[in-house]
Amino acid sequence: MAKYRRSDVESGQGLLLAINLKEQLLPGTFEYMLEDIITTKIDTSMFDRKYKNDHTGASAVPPVVLLKLILYGYSKGCMSSRGIWELNKNNIIAKALTGDMDMHWTTIADFISGNSKEFGEVFVKVLTYCNELGLVGGETFAIDGLRLPSNASIEMSGTKKQLEKRLQMYRRMAQKHVERHIKKDERGELEEGAKERFEQRQKYLDQRMQKISSFLEQRDEKLGKCGQEIQSNVTDNESAMMHSGKGIIQGYIGIAVTDKNNQIIVNAEAVGSANEGEHLAGLLDSSKENLQRAGVKEIEKRTILADSNYFSEENLCICEQRGIEALIPDIQHTRRRAQSDERKRYEVEDFIYNETGNYYQCPQGKTLASKGTTKLRGGEGKMYQASLTNCRVCPKFSQCIRTKKDRTQINQGRKIMITKSNEPGNLCAMMRRKLSTEECQQKYSFRIQIAEPVFSNIAYCKGLNRFTLRGKQKVNGQWQLYCMLHNLGKCLPAYTEERKKA
Repeated sequence: MAKYRRSDVESGQGLLLAINLKEQLLPGTFEYMLEDIITTKIDTSMFDRKYKNDHTGASAVPPVVLLKLILYGYSKGCMSSRGIWELNKNNIIAKALTGDMDMHWTTIADFISGNSKEFGEVFVKVLTYCNELGLVGGETFAIDGLRLPSNASIEMSGTKKQLEKRLQMYRRMAQKHVERHIKKDERGELEEGAKERFEQRQKYLDQRMQKISSFLEQRDEKLGKCGQEIQSNVTDNESAMMHSGKGIIQGYIGIAVTDKNNQIIVNAEAVGSANEGEHLAGLLDSSKENLQRAGVKEIEKRTILADSNYFSEENLCICEQRGIEALIPDIQHTRRRAQSDERKRYEVEDFIYNETGNYYQCPQGKTLASKGTTKLRGGEGKMYQASLTNCRVCPKFSQCIRTKKDRTQINQGRKIMITKSNEPGNLCAMMRRKLSTEECQQKYSFRIQIAEPVFSNIAYCKGLNRFTLRGKQKVNGQWQLYCMLHNLGKCLPAYTEERKKA
């Protein structure tokens, strides 16, 4: 029988090696670039104002060391502070980046949660370096959002009345729990460990009741954009309940404004609202400021590409005022493009308004009389309706009324609702016509190519599947760290080429 050598690793034997940490960072790798850029090319002096140990107190871990370690940990899919701490203990590359500097995991956690403003400044400095490498075009941008759950319980969400009902429910549960325990104790039916389980359950219910009770005492009703009450969250009231690809979540939307040329993120912000479109004005202003601070060449007219979440008269007006060409489709854009001209349904734009008689005329010449003002899905507008008799005998019935019923079974004529977003002559109507042209459709098709790979890199490759912090400011800082990491990864090929030429 053949004999083979055995490795000492199998028996748990360790090794004593003399290691040069600098030699572990090999040229051409991300960690080599990270060490060089953060240490020599990025000014991190903004962190110094947080420290007051010039004359007294212990020496602190240098912020540049913590920043390198956190970015490297995020690049390896380590989201938690404890995970990054473990990485620093066991990973030779992490040790090389930190100079084998030991630190507690709470130091890492405090640095991430307490430097949101400083991360924003570092983000701009990394963007400046991206521009120096020639990676930022500054002409066409795509704006989109990634919806992620936060460190907040969705079970602790609700309106004021819903939270009051939940508080009463927990009180009844606690009362019944005590009564059952007393009855079992009197009958001698308590099992081993029952007292400990009872105390744990009661402690859990007490904590829930205390949280909800104090929240209701200190906070007013949370109002939405339309002035109606929306659901608050006891754990993190700055987060929002929203729909995502994985169902309803309690979290934030990480918005990124991405340049077309090399998918460099020029602006990053996390928002705690279900509608990301309402933040467009602030995002455009902060993006312009970031580009100016980064030294990106000013272009006469920039283009912004966004999805239907941003489609509104208000947003289109904002873009027009800022001299930005916006390509933003409405929610029916894809459906209209998929239909042939013969099967295309008549939209509001196909109806002609008669101002004198205050009525609309359909493509077949029939009248849609005014039915006054009405509200639908939170919006207000003027309703116009055609005669049922005219609609039943109309040769274009299938193009006008979308229904599976026979035309003799419909009980009302065609209706159209005129709101600010579809009123003839407004910006929304102009945008619909604009995006029906082949030139603009081709231009808009770049949006997915620009925005989606960015989120794939951050969410899939870097492993960001949830925010680990609470509060908009802290979550925003974490989102900017991940976007900064994405930009640094985009720098690697150009950085390597630059090093070869040097």
